[in-house]
Amino acid sequence: MNVFYQQIEYWYKKSALALANRENKKGELEKRLEIYENAELNSDFVINMVNVCGVYEIVGGNPDIEDSYYTGLLHIDLISNQIEASWLIEGEQHQTGYGFVFNDTLVIHFNYMADGELFNGIVAYHFLLPNVIIGKWTEEIAIENAFEMGRKLQPKELGEPYPEDFFSAN
Repeated sequence: MNVFYQQIEYWYKKSALALANRENKKGELEKRLEIYENAELNSDFVINMVNVCGVYEIVGGNPDIEDSYYTGLLHIDLISNQIEASWLIEGEQHQTGYGFVFNDTLVIHFNYMADGELFNGIVAYHFLLPNVIIGKWTEEIAIENAFEMGRKLQPKELGEPYPEDFFSAN
């Protein structure tokens, strides 16, 4: 098995672990299974500051706490030639960050407030496919690194129309 298929399998297995026992996320797990089963390496895809932008459904594991997982949304935007990111974890915790693209990796410094204290960290996302990211993150107080797996949402999942809805081939 080549590296790409090992990585996509890892992405799916970590996603399944984080989504286990979450009845409201069964549909998300099914979408990830479909991506995993149909994944093919796209050697022509190269990430850049524009095509990383979008909204991602994320799942992850917390460092230093066994069996501690989370879900959320990650919004990536390009503003003044800089990547800006915002997370909404478990529907309540907001995090913000900024970063850049280097080779096939998106690197973001993030921070958030918890219990009146500011926490800082860094995350690096590797793009396996245009819509699949594997992330590894840490923060200043963590002893271990943690994981975050993402799936880029399609416009219809966000309630946005596809351009094809307005333009035809005729």
